[in-house]
Amino acid sequence: MSKKKEVAKDNALFTDYFSDFNDWPSKWVEGDEDLKIGKGILDAFAVFVKSLIASGLAKKTIKNHMSNLDLLGNEIIRRLNDGDAAYRKLATNVLILKYIDDETGPLLSFWDPNDSTELAHHMAFDATCRKLYKFIPPPF
Repeated sequence: MSKKKEVAKDNALFTDYFSDFNDWPSKWVEGDEDLKIGKGILDAFAVFVKSLIASGLAKKTIKNHMSNLDLLGNEIIRRLNDGDAAYRKLATNVLILKYIDDETGPLLSFWDPNDSTELAHHMAFDATCRKLYKFIPPPF
């Protein structure tokens, strides 16, 4: 007996996947100056997630991508506070593109690349970053 894929509905809300979606920037911040940047990142992610929902992906797939976006937002804010402060003045899409490209996202500081389970998670994270990279228009 085959499992039926549960497809996202076009009118689905972000909070249908993560009840705390709108609170992510508050989780990411290390200082007051991070909140505005975090909200901008969340707005960019929201447009991307809307496109994922509209594309008819399975709910579980969208939830996995959203989980990876939460990690990406957190990592961007962490790096802004750990030496990348010069990027704070960049437009949101340009800022995000500083950390992702057509192959990978940033190496997450807390994951061990030598652990095969963590490597699999990081590969899924990179897949989300690649998909986001293709979605964000280049800053020309």
